[in-house]
Amino acid sequence: MGCRVGMSTTPDERIEYWKQKEGHTGSRVLASDLTYDEAQQREDEEAAARDCESSKGGPRKPGRVWSVYHLWGGIVS
Repeated sequence: MGCRVGMSTTPDERIEYWKQKEGHTGSRVLASDLTYDEAQQREDEEAAARDCESSKGGPRKPGRVWSVYHLWGGIVS
């Protein structure tokens, strides 16, 4: 797959991580100020709609601190 959708409380850091690891050239934060459950649902929906890689995991943090991001382009290993 040439894209990835994920969720994080530090989306800029995660975007940089995936750009370095998988070589993505484009990125965008799709939604912010979400709860964990809202972000998980949005991640699932966006990944399915875009046919992107995504993975479950990460510790649950309370509050509206989550963002969902999308990366694309480059060569994904």
